[in-house]
Amino acid sequence: MIRVLLVDDEPMFLAALEALLATDDRIHVVGMADTALQALEIAEAQHPDVALVDLAMPGLDGFELTRRLLRDRSAGHVLAVSGLTHERDAERALEAGASAFLLKGGLYNEVADAIVAASEQTGEARA
Repeated sequence: MIRVLLVDDEPMFLAALEALLATDDRIHVVGMADTALQALEIAEAQHPDVALVDLAMPGLDGFELTRRLLRDRSAGHVLAVSGLTHERDAERALEAGASAFLLKGGLYNEVADAIVAASEQTGEARA
C-alpha cells in the first residue's frame, strides 16, 4: 500500500479527501495535517511515500513545505494541490520539487492515480 500524508488548512477538504482515498485499496492515509509544521512532525514520524500538499496555507506555505519534506527525506514524493489556476504556482511547485501539480476542482477524478504514479517514480512503496 502507498502511504499518504494529506496537508490542507481546510478541514472539510481533508475529510472529503480522506473519505475518497479510503475507497482505493492501493492507498493508506497515514496522517492529516492542517498546518505545515504539523505536517513536518507527522512526516518525520510516518515517512509517507507521498504527501499531498496544499500550496496556499497560512504561515509556512506549501512551496516551502514541499522543499523541506524532500530535503529532509521525510516524504518520498510531494503532489502539490491548489484551488487556484495560476500557471506560475504550478511552475513554482515543480521547481520546489513536487512530482505533479493538481487542481482541487478536478482532484477527485485523478488524485488516486496521481498518488500511484508519484510513488512509482522510485518503484517503492513502504509497507
